[in-house]
Amino acid sequence: MVTHHQMRSLEIAKRRALWALADLQPGDSRAELPLLEIDEVDQALKALMSGNELSSQELVDSITTQSHNGVRLVIEDSIPEPWRQRFAAASVGSTRLAAGPYFHDFEKFVLTWSAEMAHLRAHRAHRQNRSYK
Repeated sequence: MVTHHQMRSLEIAKRRALWALADLQPGDSRAELPLLEIDEVDQALKALMSGNELSSQELVDSITTQSHNGVRLVIEDSIPEPWRQRFAAASVGSTRLAAGPYFHDFEKFVLTWSAEMAHLRAHRAHRQNRSYK
């Protein structure tokens, strides 16, 4: 059984590597270490997780929200794994209420995640093209 601690540790490592990669263009030699770290984390996550991952829209549609003084909050337990740990890793230091994180922060996270994955694919494609030369 997957422990939350294992998954959280992996998602924190992936988050740090994604942040390191964020300002680097595909082909930048400084991207190699973060790419290797992400590859290792992805392998470990693949071994822990089973099944298909939700799309961004499926993810947003799957969560439960509640209104708190007119503000829409996410009920954290409704966020499926590994997304709950990803959101937690990306949200360190974010403002939130004790009742839960703000829904607009969750939506922003999902949009940003999609952009980060596109950036990661560009880095991986450049690395793969370089290895064929």
